[in-house]
Amino acid sequence: MRRYLAICGGGVLLGLIALLAWPFARHALFVWRAGPMVGGSIEGDRAGELRTDNLLRMAFIWIPPGRFKMGSPPGEKKRYKNETQVDTTIAHGFWLGRYEVTQAQWQEVIGSSPWFWGRGSDYPATYVSWDDATRFCESLTEREQKSGRLPAGWEYTLPTEAQWEYACRAGSSTAYCFGDDESQLGRYAWYDDNTSKANERYAHRVGQKEPNAWGLYDMHGNVLEWCRDEGPIVTETDVRLKPIYGAPRLMLGGSWFHGAEGCRSAFRTSNWKHDRAAYLGFRVALVQSAK
Repeated sequence: MRRYLAICGGGVLLGLIALLAWPFARHALFVWRAGPMVGGSIEGDRAGELRTDNLLRMAFIWIPPGRFKMGSPPGEKKRYKNETQVDTTIAHGFWLGRYEVTQAQWQEVIGSSPWFWGRGSDYPATYVSWDDATRFCESLTEREQKSGRLPAGWEYTLPTEAQWEYACRAGSSTAYCFGDDESQLGRYAWYDDNTSKANERYAHRVGQKEPNAWGLYDMHGNVLEWCRDEGPIVTETDVRLKPIYGAPRLMLGGSWFHGAEGCRSAFRTSNWKHDRAAYLGFRVALVQSAK
Protein backbone atom coordinates (compact mmCIF):
# COMPACT_ATOMS: atom_id res chain seq x y z
CA MET A 1 0.00 0.00 0.00
CA ARG A 2 1.30 3.42 -0.91
CA ARG A 3 1.68 5.59 2.14
CA TYR A 4 0.58 9.17 1.85
CA LEU A 5 1.05 11.93 4.36
CA ALA A 6 0.02 15.52 3.91
CA ILE A 7 1.47 17.74 6.62
CA CYS A 8 -0.12 21.19 6.64
CA GLY A 9 1.88 24.13 8.10
CA GLY A 10 3.12 23.34 11.57
CA GLY A 11 1.68 19.81 11.41
CA VAL A 12 4.92 17.90 12.06
CA LEU A 13 3.54 16.45 15.29
CA LEU A 14 0.43 15.25 13.44
CA GLY A 15 2.69 13.67 10.87
CA LEU A 16 4.61 11.72 13.49
CA ILE A 17 1.35 10.56 15.07
CA ALA A 18 0.10 9.41 11.66
CA LEU A 19 3.23 7.36 11.01
CA LEU A 20 2.98 5.68 14.41
CA ALA A 21 -0.73 4.95 13.94
CA TRP A 22 -0.41 3.58 10.41
CA PRO A 23 -0.08 -0.13 11.26
CA PHE A 24 -3.43 -0.02 13.03
CA ALA A 25 -5.42 1.61 10.22
CA ARG A 26 -7.97 -0.41 8.20
CA HIS A 27 -8.32 0.31 4.48
CA ALA A 28 -7.15 3.83 5.26
CA LEU A 29 -5.62 6.67 3.38
CA PHE A 30 -5.45 9.57 5.80
CA VAL A 31 -5.58 13.11 4.45
CA TRP A 32 -4.70 15.57 7.19
CA ARG A 33 -6.22 19.00 6.61
CA ALA A 34 -5.93 22.11 8.73
CA GLY A 35 -8.64 24.68 8.12
CA PRO A 36 -10.85 25.21 5.06
CA MET A 37 -10.18 23.42 1.80
CA VAL A 38 -8.19 25.41 -0.75
CA GLY A 39 -8.41 25.06 -4.53
CA GLY A 40 -11.05 23.71 -6.88
CA SER A 41 -10.04 20.06 -7.24
CA ILE A 42 -10.66 17.42 -4.62
CA GLU A 43 -10.24 14.38 -6.85
CA GLY A 44 -8.66 11.29 -5.36
CA ASP A 45 -5.59 9.43 -6.58
CA ARG A 46 -6.66 5.80 -6.33
CA ALA A 47 -9.64 3.54 -5.69
CA GLY A 48 -10.30 3.14 -1.98
CA GLU A 49 -8.71 6.43 -0.91
CA LEU A 50 -10.39 7.80 2.21
CA ARG A 51 -11.31 11.36 3.16
CA THR A 52 -13.17 12.68 6.21
CA ASP A 53 -12.60 16.44 6.00
CA ASN A 54 -16.21 17.57 6.33
CA LEU A 55 -18.50 18.92 9.00
CA LEU A 56 -19.80 15.48 9.98
CA ARG A 57 -16.46 13.67 9.72
CA MET A 58 -18.39 11.45 7.30
CA ALA A 59 -16.03 8.98 5.65
CA PHE A 60 -15.89 9.00 1.85
CA ILE A 61 -14.16 6.56 -0.50
CA TRP A 62 -12.74 7.60 -3.89
CA ILE A 63 -14.35 5.79 -6.81
CA PRO A 64 -12.22 6.21 -9.96
CA PRO A 65 -13.60 6.59 -13.49
CA GLY A 66 -13.93 3.40 -15.51
CA ARG A 67 -16.14 1.06 -17.53
CA PHE A 68 -18.29 -1.89 -16.47
CA LYS A 69 -21.33 -3.94 -17.46
CA MET A 70 -24.30 -2.70 -15.48
CA GLY A 71 -26.91 -5.38 -14.79
CA SER A 72 -26.58 -9.15 -14.66
CA PRO A 73 -25.80 -11.79 -17.30
CA PRO A 74 -28.69 -14.04 -18.48
CA GLY A 75 -27.28 -17.01 -16.58
CA GLU A 76 -27.04 -15.34 -13.18
CA LYS A 77 -28.99 -17.25 -10.54
CA LYS A 78 -32.29 -15.66 -9.45
CA ARG A 79 -31.84 -12.57 -11.62
CA TYR A 80 -34.78 -10.33 -12.58
CA LYS A 81 -35.93 -9.16 -16.01
CA ASN A 82 -35.01 -5.53 -15.28
CA GLU A 83 -31.30 -6.39 -15.06
CA THR A 84 -30.44 -6.44 -18.78
CA GLN A 85 -26.73 -5.74 -19.12
CA VAL A 86 -25.57 -2.41 -20.51
CA ASP A 87 -21.98 -1.33 -21.24
CA THR A 88 -21.56 1.69 -18.99
CA THR A 89 -18.87 4.34 -18.66
CA ILE A 90 -18.23 6.28 -15.47
CA ALA A 91 -16.58 9.31 -17.03
CA HIS A 92 -15.68 11.13 -13.82
CA GLY A 93 -14.45 9.81 -10.52
CA PHE A 94 -16.46 10.61 -7.40
CA TRP A 95 -16.49 10.11 -3.65
CA LEU A 96 -19.05 7.77 -2.06
CA GLY A 97 -19.99 7.36 1.58
CA ARG A 98 -18.06 4.53 3.18
CA TYR A 99 -21.18 3.75 5.21
CA GLU A 100 -24.88 4.41 4.94
CA VAL A 101 -25.91 7.73 6.51
CA THR A 102 -26.25 7.19 10.24
CA GLN A 103 -28.83 8.47 12.67
CA ALA A 104 -26.26 10.75 14.33
CA GLN A 105 -25.37 12.32 10.96
CA TRP A 106 -29.02 12.72 10.04
CA GLN A 107 -29.83 14.44 13.33
CA GLU A 108 -26.84 16.78 12.99
CA VAL A 109 -28.08 18.04 9.61
CA ILE A 110 -31.88 17.64 9.70
CA GLY A 111 -32.66 17.41 13.43
CA SER A 112 -35.46 14.83 13.32
CA SER A 113 -35.64 11.18 14.41
CA PRO A 114 -38.10 9.40 12.08
CA TRP A 115 -37.01 5.81 12.82
CA PHE A 116 -38.78 3.39 15.19
CA TRP A 117 -36.53 0.33 15.50
CA GLY A 118 -32.80 -0.21 15.39
CA ARG A 119 -31.98 2.99 17.25
CA GLY A 120 -28.48 4.28 17.90
CA SER A 121 -26.02 6.89 16.69
CA ASP A 122 -24.26 4.46 14.33
CA TYR A 123 -27.39 2.76 13.02
CA PRO A 124 -28.64 3.75 9.55
CA ALA A 125 -31.10 6.61 9.27
CA THR A 126 -34.31 4.87 8.13
CA TYR A 127 -37.88 5.97 7.42
CA VAL A 128 -36.46 8.65 5.14
CA SER A 129 -38.04 9.36 1.75
CA TRP A 130 -36.22 10.24 -1.46
CA ASP A 131 -37.21 13.86 -0.86
CA ASP A 132 -35.83 13.66 2.69
CA ALA A 133 -32.54 12.20 1.49
CA THR A 134 -32.23 14.85 -1.22
CA ARG A 135 -32.85 17.58 1.35
CA PHE A 136 -30.09 16.12 3.54
CA CYS A 137 -27.64 16.28 0.62
CA GLU A 138 -28.64 19.83 -0.29
CA SER A 139 -28.31 21.01 3.31
CA LEU A 140 -24.91 19.37 3.69
CA THR A 141 -23.71 20.99 0.44
CA GLU A 142 -24.86 24.42 1.61
CA ARG A 143 -23.19 24.09 5.00
CA GLU A 144 -19.91 22.81 3.54
CA GLN A 145 -19.79 25.58 0.95
CA LYS A 146 -20.40 28.27 3.56
CA SER A 147 -17.62 26.86 5.75
CA GLY A 148 -15.14 26.93 2.86
CA ARG A 149 -14.57 23.18 3.02
CA LEU A 150 -16.30 22.43 -0.29
CA PRO A 151 -14.92 24.13 -3.42
CA ALA A 152 -17.12 25.42 -6.23
CA GLY A 153 -18.09 22.79 -8.75
CA TRP A 154 -18.69 19.99 -6.22
CA GLU A 155 -21.84 18.93 -4.41
CA TYR A 156 -23.21 16.25 -2.09
CA THR A 157 -26.01 14.26 -3.71
CA LEU A 158 -27.51 10.81 -4.05
CA PRO A 159 -25.49 8.53 -6.36
CA THR A 160 -26.89 7.63 -9.74
CA GLU A 161 -27.91 4.05 -10.47
CA ALA A 162 -24.73 3.55 -12.53
CA GLN A 163 -22.45 5.12 -9.91
CA TRP A 164 -23.96 2.98 -7.17
CA GLU A 165 -23.64 -0.37 -8.96
CA TYR A 166 -20.13 0.45 -10.24
CA ALA A 167 -19.00 1.23 -6.69
CA CYS A 168 -20.75 -1.86 -5.29
CA ARG A 169 -19.02 -4.15 -7.77
CA ALA A 170 -15.59 -2.60 -7.13
CA GLY A 171 -14.19 -4.30 -10.21
CA SER A 172 -16.16 -7.54 -9.86
CA SER A 173 -18.55 -9.01 -12.44
CA THR A 174 -20.13 -11.66 -10.20
CA ALA A 175 -23.49 -11.77 -8.44
CA TYR A 176 -21.98 -10.22 -5.32
CA CYS A 177 -18.89 -8.10 -4.85
CA PHE A 178 -17.11 -11.14 -3.38
CA GLY A 179 -18.19 -13.75 -5.94
CA ASP A 180 -21.16 -15.98 -6.71
CA ASP A 181 -21.24 -18.10 -3.56
CA GLU A 182 -24.46 -17.14 -1.80
CA SER A 183 -23.38 -19.01 1.33
CA GLN A 184 -20.76 -16.30 1.97
CA LEU A 185 -23.26 -13.43 1.96
CA GLY A 186 -23.60 -13.37 5.74
CA ARG A 187 -19.98 -12.19 6.01
CA TYR A 188 -20.86 -9.06 4.02
CA ALA A 189 -24.52 -8.34 4.61
CA TRP A 190 -27.40 -8.08 7.01
CA TYR A 191 -30.23 -9.85 5.19
CA ASP A 192 -33.20 -12.10 5.87
CA ASP A 193 -31.16 -15.11 7.02
CA ASN A 194 -29.36 -13.27 9.84
CA THR A 195 -32.03 -10.69 10.74
CA SER A 196 -35.67 -11.72 10.30
CA LYS A 197 -34.93 -15.41 10.84
CA ALA A 198 -32.93 -14.46 13.94
CA ASN A 199 -35.83 -12.32 15.22
CA GLU A 200 -33.83 -9.11 14.60
CA ARG A 201 -36.16 -7.38 12.15
CA TYR A 202 -34.41 -4.03 11.84
CA ALA A 203 -31.40 -2.36 10.24
CA HIS A 204 -28.16 -3.01 12.12
CA ARG A 205 -25.16 -0.85 13.00
CA VAL A 206 -23.18 0.22 9.95
CA GLY A 207 -19.73 -1.21 9.23
CA GLN A 208 -20.09 -4.48 11.13
CA LYS A 209 -19.70 -6.74 8.11
CA GLU A 210 -16.79 -7.06 5.68
CA PRO A 211 -16.29 -4.29 3.08
CA ASN A 212 -15.92 -4.70 -0.66
CA ALA A 213 -12.57 -4.38 -2.45
CA TRP A 214 -12.75 -0.57 -2.42
CA GLY A 215 -13.55 -0.32 1.29
CA LEU A 216 -17.32 0.30 1.12
CA TYR A 217 -19.48 -1.31 3.81
CA ASP A 218 -23.06 -2.62 3.65
CA MET A 219 -23.40 -2.33 -0.12
CA HIS A 220 -25.25 -5.65 0.13
CA GLY A 221 -28.17 -5.65 2.55
CA ASN A 222 -28.89 -3.69 5.75
CA VAL A 223 -31.00 -0.96 4.05
CA LEU A 224 -32.16 -0.39 0.51
CA GLU A 225 -30.48 2.79 -0.70
CA TRP A 226 -32.16 5.58 -2.64
CA CYS A 227 -30.52 6.57 -5.92
CA ARG A 228 -30.95 9.75 -7.91
CA ASP A 229 -32.51 8.14 -11.00
CA GLU A 230 -36.15 7.74 -11.86
CA GLY A 231 -37.57 4.24 -11.84
CA PRO A 232 -39.66 2.68 -14.61
CA ILE A 233 -43.36 3.30 -15.16
CA VAL A 234 -44.65 -0.26 -15.51
CA THR A 235 -48.31 -0.63 -14.57
CA GLU A 236 -51.49 1.29 -15.28
CA THR A 237 -51.45 2.31 -11.62
CA ASP A 238 -47.99 3.81 -12.11
CA VAL A 239 -49.28 5.85 -15.05
CA ARG A 240 -52.25 7.09 -13.04
CA LEU A 241 -50.21 8.02 -9.96
CA LYS A 242 -47.24 9.70 -11.67
CA PRO A 243 -49.01 13.09 -12.06
CA ILE A 244 -49.75 12.99 -8.33
CA TYR A 245 -46.52 11.64 -6.86
CA GLY A 246 -43.99 12.19 -9.63
CA ALA A 247 -41.88 9.40 -11.09
CA PRO A 248 -40.82 6.56 -8.78
CA ARG A 249 -37.14 6.48 -7.76
CA LEU A 250 -34.69 3.61 -7.88
CA MET A 251 -33.44 1.79 -4.79
CA LEU A 252 -30.46 -0.57 -4.83
CA GLY A 253 -28.56 -2.99 -2.61
CA GLY A 254 -31.27 -4.94 -0.87
CA SER A 255 -31.84 -4.82 2.89
CA TRP A 256 -32.28 -6.79 6.10
CA PHE A 257 -35.79 -7.53 4.83
CA HIS A 258 -34.61 -9.17 1.58
CA GLY A 259 -33.44 -12.67 0.72
CA ALA A 260 -30.06 -13.29 -0.86
CA GLU A 261 -31.34 -12.73 -4.41
CA GLY A 262 -32.44 -9.22 -3.44
CA CYS A 263 -28.96 -8.30 -2.22
CA ARG A 264 -27.08 -8.99 -5.46
CA SER A 265 -25.05 -6.18 -7.06
CA ALA A 266 -27.48 -5.91 -10.00
CA PHE A 267 -30.70 -5.96 -7.95
CA ARG A 268 -32.82 -2.85 -8.29
CA THR A 269 -36.34 -1.89 -7.42
CA SER A 270 -38.24 1.39 -7.20
CA ASN A 271 -40.80 3.19 -5.09
CA TRP A 272 -42.58 6.51 -4.93
CA LYS A 273 -40.20 9.19 -3.73
CA HIS A 274 -42.36 10.15 -0.74
CA ASP A 275 -42.36 6.59 0.68
CA ARG A 276 -40.60 5.68 3.93
CA ALA A 277 -39.82 2.30 5.46
CA ALA A 278 -37.78 0.55 8.16
CA TYR A 279 -35.61 -1.06 5.47
CA LEU A 280 -35.00 2.12 3.45
CA GLY A 281 -32.07 4.54 3.81
CA PHE A 282 -29.29 6.06 1.69
CA ARG A 283 -25.63 6.94 1.36
CA VAL A 284 -24.17 10.18 0.02
CA ALA A 285 -22.02 10.81 -3.03
CA LEU A 286 -19.68 13.79 -3.46
CA VAL A 287 -19.57 14.58 -7.16
CA GLN A 288 -18.62 17.26 -9.65
CA SER A 289 -21.67 19.42 -10.11
CA ALA A 290 -23.46 19.30 -13.45
CA LYS A 291 -24.48 22.95 -13.11
